[in-house]
Amino acid sequence: MTNSPAQLEKKQLRKQILDARRAEQPGHHCEDQHDEHLVLFLADQGIRKIAAYVALDDEPCTDLLLGVCEEVGIQVLVPRVSGDDLEWVLFDWDELDEGEFGILEPIGKAEPLQVEAIIVPALAVDAQGNRLGKGKGFYDRALKDIPRSIPVIALVHDDELVEELPHEEHDRRVTHVATCSFMHEIGRG
Repeated sequence: MTNSPAQLEKKQLRKQILDARRAEQPGHHCEDQHDEHLVLFLADQGIRKIAAYVALDDEPCTDLLLGVCEEVGIQVLVPRVSGDDLEWVLFDWDELDEGEFGILEPIGKAEPLQVEAIIVPALAVDAQGNRLGKGKGFYDRALKDIPRSIPVIALVHDDELVEELPHEEHDRRVTHVATCSFMHEIGRG
């Protein structure tokens, strides 16, 4: 199978962004500002159940978001890998175990992804809402049947919100992006 030009460009961009994150470039450690923007958005929208994720060390941190949601009674589903797909489980700090890719995953009972907002990891997002993930397609597959009315929010560092990214037919766009500096609605895609 041959890689398309978009796939090759995505692969190169992933390496550049991950190298920058691992090099701890300025602006890549903004503490909890991403989460603060998200918490305010969730409160403003009256959202009571979300899907999110437990961030890896090289991703914008989600600890504050997960903790605040727990404190104020917002239910949070987090994913675990099941074959080529994601399963969703109610989040509990005490019920996490290292999964297939070294990611902390929930160990409880899976339930349907029926939420009011979804927070997704990203390496970059462009002005049209195209999201660059890590390349396995887990989130694109998980989001394919989610109604377009559900906000899909990507977390990135300020310099990872770019003008344009390569994208493919199967890529699901995000509707919002949260950076260190702001939360921005991109549009419905």
